[in-house]
Amino acid sequence: DDVCSKLPGVHDENKPPMFGQLPDGTWLQFDPHFDVMENTVENPLSDGGGIKTFLTDGYTQCSNVARSLFNENGCKLSSEPTTCQGSYSRSDIKIDLNADSIIAMRNITGKYIYAISNLPLRGDSDTPVVSACQEGAKSRWDVLPSNECVATDLDDETLEALTALLTKSPDTNAFIRDITFPKHVHHCSAESKASIEEVSIIIDSECFKRVHPDHMSIYDMSYCANDDNPCLLDTSNGHPIKDLMENDDNVFLDYLGQPNKFFDESAAKFTKVGRFGDTILFRDLGYGLTSDDIAVYFGNSDSGPTSKVLVCGSQNEVANDPSLGHHFDITTGQDNHYRKIVAGRESVWAMLALSAKDQLRQRVAWALAQLLVVVPSQVNSSGSTHAEAFLHYYDIFVRHAF
Repeated sequence: DDVCSKLPGVHDENKPPMFGQLPDGTWLQFDPHFDVMENTVENPLSDGGGIKTFLTDGYTQCSNVARSLFNENGCKLSSEPTTCQGSYSRSDIKIDLNADSIIAMRNITGKYIYAISNLPLRGDSDTPVVSACQEGAKSRWDVLPSNECVATDLDDETLEALTALLTKSPDTNAFIRDITFPKHVHHCSAESKASIEEVSIIIDSECFKRVHPDHMSIYDMSYCANDDNPCLLDTSNGHPIKDLMENDDNVFLDYLGQPNKFFDESAAKFTKVGRFGDTILFRDLGYGLTSDDIAVYFGNSDSGPTSKVLVCGSQNEVANDPSLGHHFDITTGQDNHYRKIVAGRESVWAMLALSAKDQLRQRVAWALAQLLVVVPSQVNSSGSTHAEAFLHYYDIFVRHAF
């Protein structure tokens, strides 16, 4: 249903567990199982498994194997944008966060994605805004032409400190600049340190105007688009989030006229995408946006190789049935029970050697393995913790026993 379709295809192990409650009060825990894809000699993956490498930030390795006399008859040329080859993959596709990319993500996902503008710096409360001169304070500045603002009258010490931070900032965004006031390096006057809030500084041909820390931030605001209006927006003249996207291609959500509290109280429910004008990696997109369709769309404009790539499968690399659950331990790189993982290779071999119906073939394969000895560390640099590599080598004897 609609709720289940929003669950991530790849669950980050660092994320907290997800729970759901059925109408009868029963609680369920989201338990994603491994989904092993078929990549056989006869039917190799069309992109060599690159999409999974892409979506898991390289944790799932490329499945495209080298061409050999064992698989060359089934190899195919692929021009898919997510195709991987050996150590090369397009898992680092870059996305420019601009109007075109926001509209593209909207069209692909149906989500209400906006860049925020015109959030008042102080907002609705009487609580003072943290001074831009306070040690450790982070502040955001709008970058405007110098003729579009009036410079604030500042004392020389404060002006010098803020000018140095703004001009030497490593932030390369063309529209906004984020700075953090350091300790023991620059100093403002005591008065500015205590009270400076809204301020504009003209430096050469540019004006830097302090703005709300979420000005020009891009969010997936689908939470506020629900019919029950959970964000308590003023809908007297239509829904400000749904209508703007459905009736216009404007990517900026102008908060002018909407109290700040609506944003402040709902922001935790939004998925932050980034800042308008930044370039980010696909893997850094927020929850719900790292989908196959998004990857393929932006992968088409990737700067990687555009020629076709040869994809080849391997013997017996068949798909699993995730509904059957887990049967063997695997290594994740963060294991606590080393011996349990090593035993996985031995368990698979013993189960097949002792219970397979082709006992004569299994015995001949064992005899050949004693003649052509390769220690686990030579099959894979990680040694015996990687069962698949060693068993794949052993399977050569099984297939060619006669």
